[in-house]
Amino acid sequence: MIIFTLCSNNYLAQAKSLGDSLIKHNPDYKFIIGLVDEFSDEIDYSFFHPFTIIPVEKIGIPGFDDLWKKYSIVEFNTSVKASYFKYIFNTYSSVETICYLDPDIIIYHSLEILEDAFLNHDILLTPHILSPIETDNHQPSENVFLNFGLYNLGFLGVNRNCIKNGFLDWWEKRIVSAGFHDTLNGFFVDQLWINFVPLFYNQVKIFRDSGLNAAPWNLHERTIKEIKGNEIKMMDDSPLYFYHFSTYSFNEPEKMSKYYDRYNFETHPELKSIYGDYHGTLIKNKIEALSIIPCAYLEKQKKYLDSQIVAQKKKLSKLKSQFKLFIPPFLLNLKRILMKQ
Repeated sequence: MIIFTLCSNNYLAQAKSLGDSLIKHNPDYKFIIGLVDEFSDEIDYSFFHPFTIIPVEKIGIPGFDDLWKKYSIVEFNTSVKASYFKYIFNTYSSVETICYLDPDIIIYHSLEILEDAFLNHDILLTPHILSPIETDNHQPSENVFLNFGLYNLGFLGVNRNCIKNGFLDWWEKRIVSAGFHDTLNGFFVDQLWINFVPLFYNQVKIFRDSGLNAAPWNLHERTIKEIKGNEIKMMDDSPLYFYHFSTYSFNEPEKMSKYYDRYNFETHPELKSIYGDYHGTLIKNKIEALSIIPCAYLEKQKKYLDSQIVAQKKKLSKLKSQFKLFIPPFLLNLKRILMKQ
């Protein structure tokens, strides 16, 4: 099994934390960091050994320059996900199954459950929620997932058959061309398209295990029962396989999430130690230094957009000059007289 994540340089501390936790519980797996950025002189990449780092420019996405010119950093990172699946399958010809995990995830258990699921399925998905959420003024509410997708793409498992059945090509075309964060028009990066997957493709596994992709948006149903050493049990006695620390900021460790207010450390005190350990791991993995390194492609985008603005101003100035040639002199004199008055 190969597990990979995607991030720019500013998220490498999270990526290393994920990789370390993965290998701790699954020592036979290979972990790859897809670097959606350029290598930086400010970073000693040997710190991430033995993990393989593959920069995005290496994987050969057609029209690659169009991506960094039009997308935000989140859109850019998510728009290349299908392309990385294809590149890894092509590079490692003996590998039959690949899983993607967001960099802000930590593994707490063996992932044999995924291996077992791949015996009979080609695509593995985890829903954001598995049961109703109370209707009130707190977030998240159910409509959040109608906007952003039924399945969380912080995790996705794909079998090599998805090259033959067309899934990866279908998905790649859409997220490369229209991987925008624009929910008013029915777009949400790479994630919203996956609503179609159980309809368009066969052999799709939708997990209902509470320990897979527990996160700050589903704690009404994925509550931790007990923590004994390295063993973490959910309320249904299943293990916690991995937890998604989505929207957590190491600068505000007292907050579980930047955006969601339904759950916190008062409603779920059992999560204090888990978040505390995660915070310490991020600090150890140099998040304070790494998080402030700008994405090289965003810097290129700024220069590109500035050049476009300058070009448009020059074009407009030229049009104004040409327009003046067709204005009779007496009208120009009249304009000057009126402006003086």
